[in-house]
Amino acid sequence: MEKSEYFEEIIAREVEARRRRVKHQLANDLSKSHAAEIEAAQKRVNLRVDTARKNFSRKANRDTAVAVRCEKSAHSILRNSLQAKLLDDVYKELVTFANSPKYEEFLLTKINLLRGEFSVVLLRPEDMRFAEKIREATGLAPKEGESDYIGGFILQSGDGKIRADFTFKLRLENIGATWTDL
Repeated sequence: MEKSEYFEEIIAREVEARRRRVKHQLANDLSKSHAAEIEAAQKRVNLRVDTARKNFSRKANRDTAVAVRCEKSAHSILRNSLQAKLLDDVYKELVTFANSPKYEEFLLTKINLLRGEFSVVLLRPEDMRFAEKIREATGLAPKEGESDYIGGFILQSGDGKIRADFTFKLRLENIGATWTDL
């Protein structure tokens, strides 16, 4: 086996492994409405990978390195573009949900489920309209929290030393952080 064929095989395995990881992560984190778009993007990535493999020069190690960098770069650009678009779409869906009639039921159910030993629930200023219902349903003291998150809530101990963040903003940040680790 020539050196370039060996490198080609290693690169092909690495590309395939990364492709599977990215596909798996996206499948777990994305809504079904994006499945067709993801599949089309994956086909484009596969086409680029196949094209790069066909055009791979077995004679020049330098050409091999360039092809590998181009393949990784194209895959990275496509992945980053898809991730940004999907996060933007998820953000828009969360904003829509936070302004829907179902959001009140969501808040009451989740706060009641997660309240534990907490005594205070911090809400967005827009969600203070649910304060009385939350107080009656959960026994927690609703207080106005920050307004820089999309929706959700923060549970806090009476002295404020212990906090549990259940905001949509944190969930989106966690998804973004997970994707950057790929």
